Amino acid sequence: MGSRLWFILSFVCVAATIAASFMDGWQYPVGAAALAFLCLCMAYRSTVLPMRAIRSGMDLLKSQDFASRLRIVGQKDADEVVALYNTLMANMKAERLKNLEQDNFLSKLIEASPMGIAICRFDGTIESANPAFKAMESPLLHQTLASLPPDGQCTFRAGGTQVLRCSRRFFMDRGFRRTFFLVERLTDEIVRAETMMFHKIVRTMGHEVNNTLGGVVSVVETMADMHAGDADVCAALESCRMSCVNLGDFVRGYSDVVKLPEPDMQPVDINEFVGDAMPFLRGMCHAGIDLRADLAGSRPVVMADAMLLQRVLVNAVKNSCESIGDAGGTITVRTAPGCIEIIDDGPGITPEAASRIFTPFFSTKRADRGLGLMLISDILRKHKATFSLATGDDLLTRLSIHFTS
Repeated sequence: MGSRLWFILSFVCVAATIAASFMDGWQYPVGAAALAFLCLCMAYRSTVLPMRAIRSGMDLLKSQDFASRLRIVGQKDADEVVALYNTLMANMKAERLKNLEQDNFLSKLIEASPMGIAICRFDGTIESANPAFKAMESPLLHQTLASLPPDGQCTFRAGGTQVLRCSRRFFMDRGFRRTFFLVERLTDEIVRAETMMFHKIVRTMGHEVNNTLGGVVSVVETMADMHAGDADVCAALESCRMSCVNLGDFVRGYSDVVKLPEPDMQPVDINEFVGDAMPFLRGMCHAGIDLRADLAGSRPVVMADAMLLQRVLVNAVKNSCESIGDAGGTITVRTAPGCIEIIDDGPGITPEAASRIFTPFFSTKRADRGLGLMLISDILRKHKATFSLATGDDLLTRLSIHFTS
């Protein structure tokens, strides 16, 4: 339309100018000039106004101002440009708002996700992470993530009862590969599977062993009655009977863990609780061990089952005594708001053992096959408490128990 109008106006101006040059009188040149001026005005409206609208639109685009709109100027070609621009700006604004809402939604989703998510820079170092990842951060976790190959995945124990599954993935960002890590806490699933396996083994073992031992003990006692006059035979038979009884007690200890009752949660003043237990705990320790209580200044109260919690404290102190051994040392029971710590200066626990210490049937001492720690972990999980057992940089071994309320 614009090129056709320009052709018509140019033809009219040229024709008027040629015609005026062949006519006499001043009216014709003036008329030709007026016609040319009219043509220039029409050309201005058909060309300059659309160009000005285009220029204004380009300025708004450069400033990324998607909210402003161009006004109608009353010229068809210019108004078509204005209408097209305004429609384009409306679509771009809607798309921008959609992207902003989507980014905001994804950001909130990542922040609230229970799975740890860490985004890396182009050089592979971590740039940002959500709260779940920060809560699971540790030097061992960073070491594990750094050793993962592209698209790799591994599961490992991060210490105490925490089991993590780590994945290394990537996405394309502006034509470049951006690496990110996913860290998922599998503690509950692993513990549930281990507990089910443990209970099944103990039930099977208890049934078979107890049935067998009952018959063996009965036969041994009958033979002892038959050879009551032979001291050597009676001593041998008594030794066999005691071995059977000890084996039964050993199996019964595992059965007690399986039959552990659900806790009856009541408010417990842990300062008073520890103070009342100290005389009994001191009686458990041999002469070379100094058992101390470091109680909080306030009176911290937690929701717990006092009877089950006493079993935790007894087994924890017993474990520390066995760790210290005959060399002697110090055990400190420390309380704080929502927390109990049992600290000893024994030989300590290796990082490898610390990562498996609460696993069923794992023990660094063959005397009780880890039954005490297994009982501790089962009771504390029923209390929904977090706990860990490890040796720190100060060479002190701590069983730290944190209650949720």
